[in-house]
Amino acid sequence: MGCVRSIAEPADFEPGFAALIKESFPDLPPAAVALAMRVWGRMHGLVALEVYGHLRPQVRDPAKLYRAELRDLTTTLGLTSPPNRPM
Repeated sequence: MGCVRSIAEPADFEPGFAALIKESFPDLPPAAVALAMRVWGRMHGLVALEVYGHLRPQVRDPAKLYRAELRDLTTTLGLTSPPNRPM
């Protein structure tokens, strides 16, 4: 099984998008853009599934799944929730 290379170079993005990012956020590294897209994709995907009614047939409590996904994301990113504020 081959190793999958992470998106981390400006050439990995569509040229117009890469130019927009470079113009708007000149110091933002490509790896940060890729990470933002991955986080957006995960959370947007769950929201879209809920909005279009695709979670209810499989999951009793979609909010619980959403919170679990947020916890997983924060853990993956090395973040923690505030002590008195459960997710």
